[in-house]
Parts: sequence; structure tokens; C-alpha cells
Amino acid sequence: MKYGNDRNDLTLLLLILAAFLFHSPFTRWWSDLNPPWYAVYVLWLVIIVLIALKHLRSEDP
Repeated sequence: MKYGNDRNDLTLLLLILAAFLFHSPFTRWWSDLNPPWYAVYVLWLVIIVLIALKHLRSEDP
């Protein structure tokens, strides 16, 4: 009996990654480093690309 599938696991993993990057104490430490202005956009781009890859690799038509 299979309780979950890889798509649900990957979705949960992406959600946890986004929450960690944007809503954790890590965010305060990261912003104190004075990253370039586009760093936040790069992080969002990574999340969006991962979601797009997940969607493209899905087996549902």
C-alpha cells in the first residue's frame, strides 16, 4: 500500500524550502549580510523554476 506519491512529497519539500528562505530566522541573518538588490528575486526565480520543473515532469496529462 502506497500512502503518498513523489509529486506530493516534492510539493511539500518546495513549500518547506520557501518557508525556510522567506519566513525564518535565517531571513534576518541573510538580510544583515547586505546582499545585492536582486538576491531576493533570484531566490524567487529558483522556487519558480523548481515548481515549473515539477509541473513539466508530472505524469498527468
